[in-house]
Amino acid sequence: MRTIRFLLCLLLLLAVPASVMGLPMFGVEGAVGVWRPSPDGKLKTGSDDEIDLKRDLSLGRETELTGRIKVDMPLMIPNTYLTANPLKMSDTTRSTFDFGGKQFNYGGTTDLLNTELKLNQYDFGLFYSVPFLSAATLNRLNVDAGLNFRYIDAEASVSGGEISASESMSIVIPQVYLGAQFQPVERFSFEAEARGVTYRDDSSYSLLGRVRANAFGPVFVSGGYRYDEYDIDRGGLLLDFNFSGPFVETGFSF
Repeated sequence: MRTIRFLLCLLLLLAVPASVMGLPMFGVEGAVGVWRPSPDGKLKTGSDDEIDLKRDLSLGRETELTGRIKVDMPLMIPNTYLTANPLKMSDTTRSTFDFGGKQFNYGGTTDLLNTELKLNQYDFGLFYSVPFLSAATLNRLNVDAGLNFRYIDAEASVSGGEISASESMSIVIPQVYLGAQFQPVERFSFEAEARGVTYRDDSSYSLLGRVRANAFGPVFVSGGYRYDEYDIDRGGLLLDFNFSGPFVETGFSF
């Protein structure tokens, strides 16, 4: 059901800019793909134990859907993009720790523990390209800079026997956005993106590298590697971990 909702939302997003493709000076790019992130780090609730994602929760690499769309606007209107990266990891573990004000003791007070971490992330960005750079490099190099607004909806839960606990947070973080595209030959390009901010005691960073090949007409395929890091303490839930892994995608560009 979660996958169906994701695809329906993405189709709606793709339908909006499609209506402006016929207008002059508009450019539209959209893509869907899969990401294979692996977790590393810890989380904590209140005065409970620091819980290691791998050792204590037994969370490992998962395959998740991703989607993105970008619209290049005319004149002085800022370009915009929207990305969706829902993430859900779950497993069972034989560990002992305190979480959500409760003690989970495998083999003692609880049976085999069920663990789950959801981290749904959506990015909305406004950006401009560096003026005249593309023309000066014969359309080989382009650099973008702007602002990104990241919405994070996170929830961690543990259950075993008759005991269960969960903690969640929802937060919007403004970030600096930088992007670059280098096209040495007509059909291939290299792309990089960076988003990040540190505000008070909270920080969030994303680094992405992509190799892209034009397949036929407006269709392209691409693949690369992505690294996301979080250090956020809100609503009684502390996130201090990162996710990284390869991804592949296919899409269109007009």
